Parts: sequence; structure tokens; C-alpha cells
Amino acid sequence: MNLFAPTPRSSPQFYLQSMISFAAASLGLGVGIVFLPVDLWIRAFLGMGLLYVVTATFTLAKCVRDRQEDQAAAEAAQQYQQWNGAEQVPQQR
Repeated sequence: MNLFAPTPRSSPQFYLQSMISFAAASLGLGVGIVFLPVDLWIRAFLGMGLLYVVTATFTLAKCVRDRQEDQAAAEAAQQYQQWNGAEQVPQQR
């Protein structure tokens, strides 16, 4: 009997990279706010930092969702294989 193992949509490296990206974006924006002398270029930095945090958050949320869906698909495939294996009808010769 072949066991079906669905391939994950995102690699562990991409998942780690998105977590690091989220942390770096949050930390960078926090440091920018702490050292805020209220110049125009600082406001621009905060604007870019905000965009970076938002895009990193969406990427991380997508990775978490993909991992949950992959895990659910693997469990469903395993249940199907167990159910299908128990209900096999003997072949007639």
C-alpha cells in the first residue's frame, strides 16, 4: 500500500525567513520610533517601516495558513487510506 504524503507548499526555510522578516520589521520600526527627532525623512522611514511590517505580516499569516491546511490534508489522506484499506473487497478469480 502506498502512503500518500502531500508536499508542503512552503519550505521550512521560507517559513523561518518570514518569521525573521516579521521580527526585523517590528524591531526596526520600534527603534525608528524610539529615536524620533520628527524630521521629514524620519516620517518617511516610519511610513516605509509600516509598509514593511504589513507585508511581512501577510506573508507570515499565509505561511501559517498553508501549514495548517497541509497538516489537515495529511490527516485527511491518512484517514482515507485507513478507511479505504479496511473496506477492500476480495478480488474474484
